[in-house]
Amino acid sequence: MATTGNLTTQLFILRGLVTREQYILILEYAAEMGTVLSLLGVISNIIIIRTFVTMGINDGVIVSFLSLAVFDLFYLIAGVSLGITIFILPIQPFGLSIYFTNIMILVNVTNVLATTYLAVARSMCVARPLQFKNTFTRERATMFMIIFAFSSIAIYSPILANMGMSVKFDKQANRSRSVWWGSPSREAVKEVVWLLIEVILPLITQVIIIICVFIMTASLRASSRFRQASLAVSGKVTQEATKTENNLGKEAVNNLNTHTIPLKRINKEVRVVQQVVLISVVYIVCNIPKLLISLGSMCEPNFTIGRRYTYLYMSLNGIRTHFEQLNSAVNVLIYYKYNTKFRATLFAFGRKSQLNHN
Repeated sequence: MATTGNLTTQLFILRGLVTREQYILILEYAAEMGTVLSLLGVISNIIIIRTFVTMGINDGVIVSFLSLAVFDLFYLIAGVSLGITIFILPIQPFGLSIYFTNIMILVNVTNVLATTYLAVARSMCVARPLQFKNTFTRERATMFMIIFAFSSIAIYSPILANMGMSVKFDKQANRSRSVWWGSPSREAVKEVVWLLIEVILPLITQVIIIICVFIMTASLRASSRFRQASLAVSGKVTQEATKTENNLGKEAVNNLNTHTIPLKRINKEVRVVQQVVLISVVYIVCNIPKLLISLGSMCEPNFTIGRRYTYLYMSLNGIRTHFEQLNSAVNVLIYYKYNTKFRATLFAFGRKSQLNHN
C-alpha cells in the first residue's frame, strides 16, 4: 500500500499543473505553429538580405540591418528543422530536436546582441549627433557583428561540447541507431550558461533597449517639431523666391535656395530612427515571455525540467519560442513601411520578375 502511495506521489510530482497528455497536445501545436512562423520568416529574411545587398552596403546602419537579417535567417532555418524533426521523429531518439533547439538558443544570443547594438548606436547618434556622427561606421558595425557571432559561440560551446550522438542498440526498435547522450557535467555547465543567456542577458538588454527607445522617441518628437518649423520657413522662402525672381532674376533665387533647410536628409534620418524604434519595440514585447519564464524558474525551483512543473515549464517555453520566431520574421514589414529605398528596390524586383515571366 505504501508503494502505491509513493507511486501516486511521484506521478503527481512529475505531472504538476499540466499532464503528459496535455503537454503532448501543446507540443504538437507548438511544432506546427513554430514551423509555419519559421518558414514565413525564412522567406521574409531572404527577401531582406537580397534587397539590402542590391541596395548596396554603404553604411553602418545597412550592415546592422543586414547582419540582423542573416542571424534571424539562421535562427529560423533551425526552427524549420526542429519542426521537421519533431514530425518525423515523434518518439526516441530526440537527438536532432535537442541539437536544433540548442542551435536556436545560440543564434538567438546574436540576435539579442545585434538588436541592442542597433538601439544603442542610433540613440547615441540622435542624442549626441556631433560626437557620434562618424563613430558607427560600416567597418565598425561589421567588426561588432563578427564579435557578437563568435561571442555567442564561445558562450554556448561548453553545452554543445558536453553532448553528442552515438550509435546504440535500441531494444524497442530492435536495431542499432543514433541516440543522443549528455555528459554528467552537462547539467552543471547548463546552469551557468542558462543564468547568463536566459536571465542576465535578456534582463540587461531589455533595460538598455527601453532606455534607448525613450531617447529615440524624444528625438522623433523633436524632429517632428523641427520639420514643421522648417516647412513654414520653406514656404516663406518660396514666396520670397517667387517675388525676387520677378525682380532680380535667377541668381538671387539660387542664393535664397542655398539657405533652404535640407529636409530630405532630415527625413532620411527620421525614417532610420523609426525603423530602429519599431525593431526595438518588437524585441521588447517578444522578450517579455522569456523574462517571465526565467524569473519564474528562479523564484520556484520546481518550475524547471525534471521537477514538479516540468510539463508546464516545457509547454510555456514551446509557446514562448513563437514570440522569438515572430520577432525574427516581421522586420521585412518595418523596412517596407519606413524605408523608401528598400520599398523601391523591392518593387523593382517585382517588375523585373514580371517582365522575365512575360
